[in-house]
Amino acid sequence: MLSSTFRRAATAAASRSNATINIAQRTMAMGPAQGGEISDELLAKLGSLSTQALVDGLWLYSPFYAPAASAQIDGARPLHPSHKCVGRAVTLNFVPARPDIAQDKPPGGESPEYEAFEKCGPNEVLVMSSVGPWESIGGDIKFLRLKQRNIGGLVSDGSVRDTDEIIKYGFPCFSYSTTARQGPAAMQPWECNGVVSVSGVTVRPGDAIVGDQDG
Repeated sequence: MLSSTFRRAATAAASRSNATINIAQRTMAMGPAQGGEISDELLAKLGSLSTQALVDGLWLYSPFYAPAASAQIDGARPLHPSHKCVGRAVTLNFVPARPDIAQDKPPGGESPEYEAFEKCGPNEVLVMSSVGPWESIGGDIKFLRLKQRNIGGLVSDGSVRDTDEIIKYGFPCFSYSTTARQGPAAMQPWECNGVVSVSGVTVRPGDAIVGDQDG
């Protein structure tokens, strides 16, 4: 009887302890940033289709994306009529500027944006989440590195500057608009390859990004 009582007490204590640990774990829990893998073969097939065909397919065959609004990034327009992109998403999130944010962000080539740049190549599309549609995500100096990396494309719900130079760089660029503003006064790059919201659409690292003249 006594050992049974001790057993029950120990079991109850362990349960309370596990519950405390589980609550703590749930408080700090975060799902994986990246979803499934997309093969080069599937990526090429997606790139051979128009965005209209892809949206129609989501309407017809995927109940989760029934209105297709969950997958279509509105407001990101091609910088040039020839621009079309396909690739896996590399994400970069901007946050509103604050003195401590600017101070804590790693400087120069160690910053999240240059980390993102170095992850990009011909099969990647850099997806940059801006704090506002008219804020500058970058221009010719920063994006020269994207040209050197032969990036598959750039997509943002913010604006770009130095438009003529970016068009000359040759990589596909989709943005809300163009601007002469400088970005650092309004926002700072904070995280590479996290889950981001672009025009209200969730984008995870590794997602397939396809763009053409219709969006």
